[in-house]
Amino acid sequence: MVTASDSDRLVVTGASKSYGRPGSRREALAAVDFEMTRGQFVSIIGPSGCGKSTLLRLLAGLEHPDTGSVSLFGSTPAEASAAKRIAFMPQVPALLPWASVLANVKLPSRVNRRADARREAAERAVAGRPDARREAALPVAAAPGAPAAPRYSQPTPRAAADPVALLTELGLGDSLKALPHELSGGMQQRVAIARAFATQADLLLMDEPFSALDEFTRESTQDQLLALWQKVGSTVVFVTHSVPEAVVLSDAVVVMSPRPGHIASIVPIDVPRPRRSGLAESAALHEYEDLIREKLRLAGVELS
Repeated sequence: MVTASDSDRLVVTGASKSYGRPGSRREALAAVDFEMTRGQFVSIIGPSGCGKSTLLRLLAGLEHPDTGSVSLFGSTPAEASAAKRIAFMPQVPALLPWASVLANVKLPSRVNRRADARREAAERAVAGRPDARREAALPVAAAPGAPAAPRYSQPTPRAAADPVALLTELGLGDSLKALPHELSGGMQQRVAIARAFATQADLLLMDEPFSALDEFTRESTQDQLLALWQKVGSTVVFVTHSVPEAVVLSDAVVVMSPRPGHIASIVPIDVPRPRRSGLAESAALHEYEDLIREKLRLAGVELS
């Protein structure tokens, strides 16, 4: 039986994962325990090879833990994935080069349409009532001939995210017909963000999506991501190697140890949003950066 608390929590319990043949297996994750609540933005940081991406793949249902369990708001990752309740954004935008910006964002709604019915059924099962739907604020597409809806409203279970509104929100309203190669790297990443949010997924997994961007583009794209996330209210797990990025984005930062990866500490970030808005906020962010670097050192991470 799924409880109300189960439906609002992401829980990883004793998850371990190793790779290789018997006798020469390499342990990537060791007894990971991790929990977050619906609507949080949590970053995972640690050295290369510590299992950050492996943990993300376990959450996505792309791999299964050797031991332990993963529960996503009352469902298994496989169930959530089959119902389009998980969106995964890798390091590269992975846009279709022959499709326009708008077509790329529309793509998830055109793939595996039967998953939409599974998603609606899963939402009813988790919430325990036919009309259940999590609180959200996605732009929705009005039915033909219907009065114009507010730009952001609470959708019904079948409401479709409006790709044009999402792209406009991310500053790409004048690039709907452009092809990916006509865009800068930062613009391509914003298209990928719009595509991820267009799925209306309960959980958005992001694996170092801004690592290839220059500093100014990176900060601008971070701010746009946060603005959209705050309107939408999705749950985000964000993998990064950047301490400042983790601090400015997150409600909490999960610090991982070197391989085999386990969670060394979790640091809540108690700084009001919007951040980077003044001297007091900047000073507080720097204090958290120093704290997380110290947590990394205590976990055995060598910092340059």
